[in-house]
Amino acid sequence: MSLRDPIYPARVASYDPKMRVFVNQEAYFFSGNDTKKRFLADPVRYSGPLTDPVSQKRFQPTPRSPHAKYEDRIYYFESDVTQRQFAASPKGFARRREN
Repeated sequence: MSLRDPIYPARVASYDPKMRVFVNQEAYFFSGNDTKKRFLADPVRYSGPLTDPVSQKRFQPTPRSPHAKYEDRIYYFESDVTQRQFAASPKGFARRREN
């Protein structure tokens, strides 16, 4: 099974870390810099549902959703409340939680 580029699903994405973007707890892989750049210009358009890093609730982000960048990663939040909690202590919420 091969990874598909979220911009052009007909293209096979690369596992190269340079072709990867994290949004919340999700990793997205791209076939080239062109699709990576397009994704970064409008991540909400291509991401689908995300998990809020603070509340751990799944939600569908919109262009108006609160968001932040931390350590070269993008984070979207279900509410202003969870965004403020994240801003107060980002290190505690920033990394992917592994079970």
